[in-house]
Amino acid sequence: MSALQFEIVEITTKEEYARLNDVLWTANFHPYLPVFTACHPVTGHTPSARALDRALDTDLQWAAHESNPSSHLIYAIDKATGRVAGGCEWWIFRDKNPFPNGPQPVPCTWYPEGSERAEFASRFLSQMLFPRQCWFQRPHAGVNRMGVLPDYRRRGVGRLLMQWGHERIDTLGYESFIESSPMARWLYEECGYRVVMGLHIDMEKKHPGEEWERLQYECCPPGVLLHWRPPRGVWDSKVPVGPWAVMGDTWV
Repeated sequence: MSALQFEIVEITTKEEYARLNDVLWTANFHPYLPVFTACHPVTGHTPSARALDRALDTDLQWAAHESNPSSHLIYAIDKATGRVAGGCEWWIFRDKNPFPNGPQPVPCTWYPEGSERAEFASRFLSQMLFPRQCWFQRPHAGVNRMGVLPDYRRRGVGRLLMQWGHERIDTLGYESFIESSPMARWLYEECGYRVVMGLHIDMEKKHPGEEWERLQYECCPPGVLLHWRPPRGVWDSKVPVGPWAVMGDTWV
């Protein structure tokens, strides 16, 4: 199957996003990425529970997208069948400083407030996004929540999703920064990124409850790889050692 068989479309309706979210849930359970249960409202593993959880997640993620002008949701359509093969969210931060208040905790809105599940999810995401909030207080871009259906993998879908974003940010001269599991490393490296750091997520708690201990065991927060691509993917002698070394407009 050629990459020419796919069309990349930017999502404009909740109904379109629901189709993508079905793919993202399938992709993250084949193979199963345990930490997915911390970042999404997974309350059970029966077909009925999965359907309810996925519907709630669609509502929450679509509301977050609509409130975030930096969010661009896209999916790849198989032109021969009309199936959604995969998709992702591109963040394109055009503000001079998208984090004017510096690093901030990431709240969890998909588990009950005050629960250990909510605390666990917030702690995981706050640590994962901390480097971005520290280093990228300037316009930049990144990819969030990418997934491709198992039967469409290794057919160029991921590269097309990346190309869509690069075509837009390269004209702006923006860097791109991605937090990911090790599983996605090879796609990003093929698209011009380099790993600048591995991030250990510390989920130890002094007096954990039963729920926290269960989540530590079941969710198994992975090491996070931090990927960086300089403007237009050009790695030359002018490129700093990492995004943390870039000061204001002195480089780009």
